[in-house]
Amino acid sequence: MQNEGTDGDPVRRRLNTLVGWLKQDLEGIAEIEQRDDGWFWDVVVRPGRAGPLGFSWLYQGDSADIVLGVDAGGVRWELGRSVEELDLMGAIIDALLTGDVTAVFAPGRCEVTVTLGDGSKEVQSSRDFPSGCLPLPGWSRWGRRVDYGPYCPSADTPG
Repeated sequence: MQNEGTDGDPVRRRLNTLVGWLKQDLEGIAEIEQRDDGWFWDVVVRPGRAGPLGFSWLYQGDSADIVLGVDAGGVRWELGRSVEELDLMGAIIDALLTGDVTAVFAPGRCEVTVTLGDGSKEVQSSRDFPSGCLPLPGWSRWGRRVDYGPYCPSADTPG
Protein backbone atom coordinates (compact mmCIF):
# COMPACT_ATOMS: atom_id res chain seq x y z
CA MET A 1 0.00 0.00 0.00
CA GLN A 2 1.47 3.34 -0.98
CA ASN A 3 0.32 6.81 -0.13
CA GLU A 4 1.20 10.35 -1.13
CA GLY A 5 3.98 10.53 1.48
CA THR A 6 5.73 7.38 0.28
CA ASP A 7 5.37 7.94 -3.47
CA GLY A 8 7.78 10.89 -3.30
CA ASP A 9 10.43 8.94 -1.34
CA PRO A 10 13.35 8.10 -3.67
CA VAL A 11 14.57 5.31 -1.36
CA ARG A 12 11.16 3.68 -1.38
CA ARG A 13 10.99 3.96 -5.18
CA ARG A 14 14.40 2.29 -5.53
CA LEU A 15 13.44 -0.51 -3.11
CA ASN A 16 10.13 -0.95 -4.93
CA THR A 17 12.05 -1.39 -8.20
CA LEU A 18 14.21 -4.01 -6.45
CA VAL A 19 11.11 -5.90 -5.29
CA GLY A 20 9.74 -5.89 -8.85
CA TRP A 21 13.02 -7.25 -10.18
CA LEU A 22 13.15 -9.95 -7.47
CA LYS A 23 9.57 -11.03 -8.21
CA GLN A 24 10.35 -11.33 -11.90
CA ASP A 25 13.75 -13.01 -11.53
CA LEU A 26 12.78 -15.40 -8.72
CA GLU A 27 9.36 -16.47 -9.98
CA GLY A 28 8.93 -20.16 -9.16
CA ILE A 29 12.25 -20.17 -7.26
CA ALA A 30 11.43 -18.18 -4.13
CA GLU A 31 8.48 -16.77 -2.23
CA ILE A 32 8.46 -13.00 -1.78
CA GLU A 33 6.18 -11.63 0.91
CA GLN A 34 5.53 -7.94 1.57
CA ARG A 35 3.82 -6.23 4.45
CA ASP A 36 3.32 -2.52 3.98
CA ASP A 37 1.17 -0.16 6.01
CA GLY A 38 2.51 2.94 4.27
CA TRP A 39 4.94 3.56 7.11
CA PHE A 40 6.71 0.26 7.85
CA TRP A 41 7.58 -1.90 4.87
CA ASP A 42 8.84 -5.43 5.42
CA VAL A 43 9.98 -7.62 2.52
CA VAL A 44 10.84 -11.30 3.09
CA VAL A 45 12.47 -13.56 0.46
CA ARG A 46 12.28 -17.30 1.17
CA PRO A 47 13.97 -19.78 -1.15
CA GLY A 48 11.72 -22.55 -2.47
CA ARG A 49 14.31 -25.25 -1.78
CA ALA A 50 17.14 -26.01 0.63
CA GLY A 51 20.50 -24.45 -0.16
CA PRO A 52 20.09 -20.68 -0.62
CA LEU A 53 19.98 -18.27 2.33
CA GLY A 54 16.73 -16.39 2.90
CA PHE A 55 16.78 -12.67 3.59
CA SER A 56 14.54 -9.74 4.43
CA TRP A 57 14.56 -6.02 4.92
CA LEU A 58 12.60 -3.55 6.98
CA TYR A 59 12.21 0.05 5.90
CA GLN A 60 10.53 2.78 7.92
CA GLY A 61 9.46 5.93 6.13
CA ASP A 62 11.57 8.44 8.06
CA SER A 63 14.14 6.09 9.55
CA ALA A 64 17.83 6.66 9.00
CA ASP A 65 18.34 2.95 8.46
CA ILE A 66 17.22 0.07 6.30
CA VAL A 67 17.69 -3.18 8.20
CA LEU A 68 18.78 -6.01 5.88
CA GLY A 69 18.75 -9.37 7.66
CA VAL A 70 19.65 -12.91 6.67
CA ASP A 71 18.18 -16.16 7.97
CA ALA A 72 21.39 -17.14 9.74
CA GLY A 73 21.83 -16.46 13.43
CA GLY A 74 20.07 -13.10 13.48
CA VAL A 75 22.79 -11.42 11.40
CA ARG A 76 21.80 -8.08 9.91
CA TRP A 77 23.19 -4.96 8.29
CA GLU A 78 21.88 -1.52 9.26
CA LEU A 79 22.22 0.52 6.10
CA GLY A 80 21.64 4.21 5.57
CA ARG A 81 19.54 5.86 2.88
CA SER A 82 22.44 7.15 0.76
CA VAL A 83 22.99 6.00 -2.81
CA GLU A 84 26.19 4.23 -1.69
CA GLU A 85 24.39 2.31 1.06
CA LEU A 86 21.60 1.32 -1.34
CA ASP A 87 24.25 0.16 -3.82
CA LEU A 88 25.83 -1.93 -1.04
CA MET A 89 22.43 -3.44 -0.21
CA GLY A 90 21.96 -4.36 -3.88
CA ALA A 91 25.44 -5.92 -4.00
CA ILE A 92 24.76 -7.96 -0.85
CA ILE A 93 21.45 -9.19 -2.29
CA ASP A 94 23.16 -10.08 -5.59
CA ALA A 95 25.73 -12.14 -3.64
CA LEU A 96 22.94 -13.88 -1.69
CA LEU A 97 21.21 -14.73 -4.97
CA THR A 98 24.38 -16.15 -6.54
CA GLY A 99 25.26 -18.15 -3.41
CA ASP A 100 28.42 -16.22 -2.57
CA VAL A 101 27.75 -16.43 1.16
CA THR A 102 29.13 -18.45 4.06
CA ALA A 103 28.08 -18.54 7.70
CA VAL A 104 30.02 -19.80 10.70
CA PHE A 105 28.06 -20.83 13.78
CA ALA A 106 29.33 -21.33 17.34
CA PRO A 107 27.51 -21.29 20.69
CA GLY A 108 25.63 -18.00 20.97
CA ARG A 109 27.11 -16.43 17.84
CA CYS A 110 27.12 -16.36 14.06
CA GLU A 111 29.30 -14.68 11.45
CA VAL A 112 28.16 -14.24 7.84
CA THR A 113 30.58 -13.44 5.03
CA VAL A 114 29.20 -12.25 1.71
CA THR A 115 31.56 -12.03 -1.27
CA LEU A 116 30.50 -9.14 -3.47
CA GLY A 117 30.78 -9.05 -7.25
CA ASP A 118 34.03 -7.04 -7.10
CA GLY A 119 35.65 -9.70 -4.88
CA SER A 120 35.45 -7.66 -1.67
CA LYS A 121 33.86 -9.21 1.40
CA GLU A 122 31.17 -7.92 3.71
CA VAL A 123 31.34 -9.58 7.12
CA GLN A 124 28.69 -9.17 9.80
CA SER A 125 28.15 -11.07 13.03
CA SER A 126 25.64 -11.41 15.83
CA ARG A 127 25.76 -12.67 19.38
CA ASP A 128 23.04 -13.98 21.66
CA PHE A 129 22.86 -13.02 25.30
CA PRO A 130 24.24 -14.46 27.58
CA SER A 131 26.22 -17.23 25.83
CA GLY A 132 27.44 -14.92 23.06
CA CYS A 133 29.12 -12.75 25.68
CA LEU A 134 31.47 -15.52 26.77
CA PRO A 135 34.85 -15.47 25.03
CA LEU A 136 35.47 -18.28 22.52
CA PRO A 137 38.90 -17.69 21.00
CA GLY A 138 39.09 -18.54 17.30
CA TRP A 139 35.42 -19.50 17.06
CA SER A 140 35.12 -18.20 13.49
CA ARG A 141 37.81 -20.70 12.44
CA TRP A 142 36.56 -23.81 14.28
CA GLY A 143 32.79 -23.16 14.29
CA ARG A 144 30.33 -25.04 12.07
CA ARG A 145 30.64 -23.63 8.56
CA VAL A 146 27.74 -23.50 6.10
CA ASP A 147 28.24 -22.55 2.44
CA TYR A 148 24.93 -21.44 0.96
CA GLY A 149 23.92 -22.14 -2.63
CA PRO A 150 22.52 -19.90 -5.36
CA TYR A 151 18.89 -19.10 -6.02
CA CYS A 152 18.31 -21.08 -9.18
CA PRO A 153 15.99 -23.83 -10.32
CA SER A 154 17.04 -27.22 -8.98
CA ALA A 155 18.98 -29.48 -11.36
CA ASP A 156 15.96 -31.74 -11.86
CA THR A 157 13.67 -28.84 -12.84
CA PRO A 158 13.21 -28.77 -16.64
CA GLY A 159 13.86 -25.54 -18.46
